[in-house]
Amino acid sequence: MAKKILAVDDERHIVRLVQVNLERAGYKVVTAYDGKEALDKVQSERPDLIVLDVMMPYMDGFEVLQTLKKNPATRELPVIMLTAYSDDNYVDSALDAGACAYLVKPITSEQLLPAIKLAIARFHTLQMSIEEATDLREALETRKLVERAKGILMERQQLSESDAFRRIQKISRDKCQMMKITAQEIIKASELL
Repeated sequence: MAKKILAVDDERHIVRLVQVNLERAGYKVVTAYDGKEALDKVQSERPDLIVLDVMMPYMDGFEVLQTLKKNPATRELPVIMLTAYSDDNYVDSALDAGACAYLVKPITSEQLLPAIKLAIARFHTLQMSIEEATDLREALETRKLVERAKGILMERQQLSESDAFRRIQKISRDKCQMMKITAQEIIKASELL
């Protein structure tokens, strides 16, 4: 399935250039011509990436990027900033705001396409890291709960650590539930007594 890219610039010829180059490369392109329209299109079109001009009417690219980064649903959306300015302050501001890349106009397909591929690749790497961190947090939380439940069983039923662990496993199997749930039930029951 083709990636969907939102091209945003107040200069229609720039949007058209980006659109033509990306469509030739196999991407689906959605367009917007100012910052407010860009935010509307993000909500309605759910693009995989945004190519965003810095200087636009109503809302500049930095304001759009800041708005996207504040919203959990769009926080990780990759954004490539476009501008006519190559000043280091603009570049630093764009990267600090969360842009994946920064291209100076006039742009060519030789610049744009590698930046798009790199931004998408970085986004996928970031997503995998976030998922891995979430899985690790979940595993750590489960382990803490199981350790606490084991301690309760060891104390209340005079079980060894391995027997308490096996008891939690058996209850989990018998109830067809995760050990985390069983541990939470044991902890909750102990708090009632």
